[in-house]
Amino acid sequence: MRVELFSHLRRAAGAGSIEIKVEGEIALKDALNLLPDGIRELVLDEYGSIRSGLLILVNGVDARTVYGYKIAVRDEDTISIVPLIHGGSSDGRRTSAKMILRRMNSR
Repeated sequence: MRVELFSHLRRAAGAGSIEIKVEGEIALKDALNLLPDGIRELVLDEYGSIRSGLLILVNGVDARTVYGYKIAVRDEDTISIVPLIHGGSSDGRRTSAKMILRRMNSR
């Protein structure tokens, strides 16, 4: 499974995406628990709940709004984690969640 990271999550991981191997279907929160240390703590709180201020997409669909985070994911899925409050890019351009979604939908 591909996990795309944006903003401070990307910097913390040192990469724009990471791969997680899963067998069959697992719950989204279980998949997020498989994130590496340092990233997982930025996404999940100490109770295992998804932190506020994150837009989490599964295959380009808002997992909270559409599924209430109750969605199963498989190895071929893509999870995108976008902090709702984030700054500009390294080239000085501003990046918004809307721009990121537009880029993702154009693929």
